[in-house]
Amino acid sequence: MKFTKIIIMISVLSIIFLTTNLFCQTNSDEVIQKAMKDEMNRNLENLKLEGLEKPFFISYTISDAKTLYISSTLGAIIRSIEKPYRKHNVQVLVGSYKQNNENFIELNNMYNMGSYEGNIPLDNDYFGIRNSLWKTTDRCFKNVAEIYERKISAIKQQNLSEEEAELEDFCEVETADLNIPAVTFDFDKQKWENTAIELSAILKDYSEIFSSNVSIFLYQAEIYFLNTEGTETKYPVTLTAIRVNAQTQAEDGEPLFDHLLYYALTPADLPSIEKMKLEVQTMSERLLAIRDAPVFDDSYSGPVLFEDQAVAELFTQTLFSGNAGLCAVRKPIFSQPNMAAMIGQMLGKSLEPKINKKIISRDLTVKTAPKVKKYNETKLIGSFEIDAEGIQPDDELILVENGILKTLLNGRTPTTKIKSSNGHNRTGLLLGGVTSEISPGVISISSSEGIQKEKLKDMLIETALEEDLEYAIIIRKMESLNSGKEKRLDASMFYTPPDGNKSSATRPLYIYKVSLDDGKEELVRTTEIAGLSAKTLKKILGTSSHQFAYNTIISKNNGGINPFMFAFSNEDLWLLNGVPSSFILPDAILIEELDIQKEKRPVTMKLPVVDNPVGK
Repeated sequence: MKFTKIIIMISVLSIIFLTTNLFCQTNSDEVIQKAMKDEMNRNLENLKLEGLEKPFFISYTISDAKTLYISSTLGAIIRSIEKPYRKHNVQVLVGSYKQNNENFIELNNMYNMGSYEGNIPLDNDYFGIRNSLWKTTDRCFKNVAEIYERKISAIKQQNLSEEEAELEDFCEVETADLNIPAVTFDFDKQKWENTAIELSAILKDYSEIFSSNVSIFLYQAEIYFLNTEGTETKYPVTLTAIRVNAQTQAEDGEPLFDHLLYYALTPADLPSIEKMKLEVQTMSERLLAIRDAPVFDDSYSGPVLFEDQAVAELFTQTLFSGNAGLCAVRKPIFSQPNMAAMIGQMLGKSLEPKINKKIISRDLTVKTAPKVKKYNETKLIGSFEIDAEGIQPDDELILVENGILKTLLNGRTPTTKIKSSNGHNRTGLLLGGVTSEISPGVISISSSEGIQKEKLKDMLIETALEEDLEYAIIIRKMESLNSGKEKRLDASMFYTPPDGNKSSATRPLYIYKVSLDDGKEELVRTTEIAGLSAKTLKKILGTSSHQFAYNTIISKNNGGINPFMFAFSNEDLWLLNGVPSSFILPDAILIEELDIQKEKRPVTMKLPVVDNPVGK
């Protein structure tokens, strides 16, 4: 009898062992997706607290990612980290599509309103994944159920307009079932360390450049999404990025900066190492030319010609960065009405009231083309087939037609005039995991009356002469919002000039005064653009007929970064925060009138006391 019991126990233990090993040996897709389904169904059925609403919607997102980060300066490796990440995000909604816990802001609970994130086991541990999802779902539900009750109470105490009261919190959509094959590439750590060393060593030859850095980031992930409506998707997210930064000071102490940014879907899509080395050398020499350039000690108001990279930054900064532009913004319910004025500034001013009205030049049309994967020889990092909420976007969506605003990018949160999703709650990168925000994928900006780029300079000079100006202005490069420029926590971050006209644009890097007599160009420094906004694009004198592709990373934080975040956050945040986006746009555009002024700095640091030990 005892022997029989021993045999039975051994058999039971063997079954448990084999079952556990089966899950461990099964591929990631099967384990992750089964764990997500089983735990979601269990929570939807059993999550309940007396006196509180049950969930009507749950979604799970899991990112299974590998990353490689390398940082180098002057030919030496500073940091080299290859690391896997598995993170999850849980969203729980209580109430109904009509009214739920979303779109409600409390001062003491601004950052945990409807979704939570956390880590999951790196191996294919079915029960470990379920355990992580269970704990996060439980924590999320308890919080949002209470938020929902407080939201209902706040609404009863406020006199909302009929339009606000009738606006739904979450729109219903068609379900999707999409499985996109993985995109994989080799993480050759030694190769990329050598690349970082070669690129950064070039700056050893320039003693006038005080600091420099090369950063390389490789990201490869599979994103799993599931919700209780029946949508189930799996799709890849990849990114390869290289940034080269260099900083110095002019003789008068002015800080000067330049950078190169390379973005690609895979390492194979990057330029050759020889091409990048040549561009790093060119950037270094141009930075020294800026160092020796005269100060722009004037105030200019007149035509400005934007060319090349500056055109791309002009459009991204005015139309898609920050919390306004062509991305929908929902006005939330506030727990206290007096919060509206303070937090409203952070949310930005929506262009939605201007739908069917002119917002930019009638010469321009802006549309989305999210599924376009390549333009000429450039692969577009913003191309996508499904968004973070499981919505498949249309092949094309016109945002602005001949200057007239038609619609805005949006997700499942309805706004006053945009009641449904157009599939642009994009999947973005956030510290090894993923996030989501309303953001462009592939944007095409075209002109109905494009002309040759060379003629635009002639038009620039002619317009300046008509306005009795002494010179004209060309801008060819602006500081990117993702430059990774070192920030100092000082009074300049909070400084507003006496006239209150603080520049909303990044600093011009290559800006030239153009002689009206012979067209000769003079590089100048110490400039800033005043009052740059979407309104700037209303009056355009001409646009180039030639277009180019521009890959970048867009984050809502880019439009109004908290200075404390720069001072105390991870120095590599630029690489890990934002949504890959691509633009197809003209390589030159002539603005009828723009103000260029001398940069106002409350503080200028002194030059180093001792010369740089590095360089010729």
